[in-house]
Amino acid sequence: MGRLRIVKGKIFEVVENDLHYYSEASITESASDVYSEQGGDGISHSGDPGTPPPSPTLSKCAVFFRPTKEWKGEFGFDWIRVGDSKMETDVPYNGIIGKYGAVYATDAGSKFTANPKKYNAILKDYSTFSVYKGTYYVPNMTLNVGEKAILDTIIHVGEKADKLHYAYNTDVFELIIMKQFTVKKGINHDEGSLIIKCKKAFSTPETIRVIATKNKLKEKVGEIKILPNNNNKNINIVIIPVENNGYIGHFIPNEQQVLTNALKQSYINPLIEAYKTPINVDSAWFNFWFKSGEKLDNSSIVSIHSHLDDAFYKIKGNKDKYSKYYRIYMLKGADIAINGEADHIDTPNSSVVVFDRPKRGRSVSTMAHELLHAMGLYHTFDNDSPYTFELYKTDNIMDYTHKKLKNRFSTNKFQWKKINPNLK
Repeated sequence: MGRLRIVKGKIFEVVENDLHYYSEASITESASDVYSEQGGDGISHSGDPGTPPPSPTLSKCAVFFRPTKEWKGEFGFDWIRVGDSKMETDVPYNGIIGKYGAVYATDAGSKFTANPKKYNAILKDYSTFSVYKGTYYVPNMTLNVGEKAILDTIIHVGEKADKLHYAYNTDVFELIIMKQFTVKKGINHDEGSLIIKCKKAFSTPETIRVIATKNKLKEKVGEIKILPNNNNKNINIVIIPVENNGYIGHFIPNEQQVLTNALKQSYINPLIEAYKTPINVDSAWFNFWFKSGEKLDNSSIVSIHSHLDDAFYKIKGNKDKYSKYYRIYMLKGADIAINGEADHIDTPNSSVVVFDRPKRGRSVSTMAHELLHAMGLYHTFDNDSPYTFELYKTDNIMDYTHKKLKNRFSTNKFQWKKINPNLK
């Protein structure tokens, strides 16, 4: 490409050694006053100028970060899925973001239509820069003080760099490199190659970058963006066992851990109390709804949530203490058609019901799923969600992937910001 330089004053070029100009076309020099050339050993206007040296090239590589296949949501990690990780569920986003028609996603006859505009909209949730393969979408990450994240690295190599190294704030993070970058030409997947430890709180976004050096030129070829962790939100939760018809609701192993992980991804600290004494709700009204298998809050008289709250608050001191808690009621529910239900979506300090029916669909993530409804999240396949994903295609905790016997545990940045306004 050409170069045009126009100045109103004088031009000075001073170099310590030789100065060479090469052009594939003509070079024209003109001056409105005197144009002079001086050379200590003379000036040559003839001869072969020679072949110009090759232009310096930047590195043709890119480094992408992904959670390991063992990741279960212990930290937040949100990226544009392209199906390149080792995880159980990792479907490319391009093609699974759109809308459902008039029939709800889980009902017979539902139809999903992908929408490229909606896909392009979610891309705006990620910082970008250019690499030799195109646009790099920077993953969003959350990591609390004293905790660690183990990641895979995927290195795309078109031309080997002279050097690859990490650049990061050493006051905030400690990086443990378990495996050096594999740099043979092609795509290299290094599993569990990086451990990131967060040493202290920080108030502005931090980045961990990979810098490539080629021909003494440096460029960024990989990055993670870690959101500030200095303003976490605390919420109070009480988990209440319920006795009905001689049965008492129980936990599934690791259920509280899945709940804690899901909230930590949004920088929410759950303060969980397990209420020790089961409350009894035997009554003709309750047993009617309990055994009907219908949606449990359609009664024109009172909802199951109100009925449970009434029974719980009759116990002296409970209303004063727990009315500003999220209340999770655990029931034995072998005959119930659903696994759980939130009283309302996006209602602070409301209640949810979780049914103890693990052989009929309830999973270890049901409690977290229902609480996140109460905190403001829709199903990922719901048209009311900011982004609508095709059913069963994600490991998001608000999907129904568990019905396909796969784990669900992740959340996205747009969900983090919904349930935690403190998150930047």
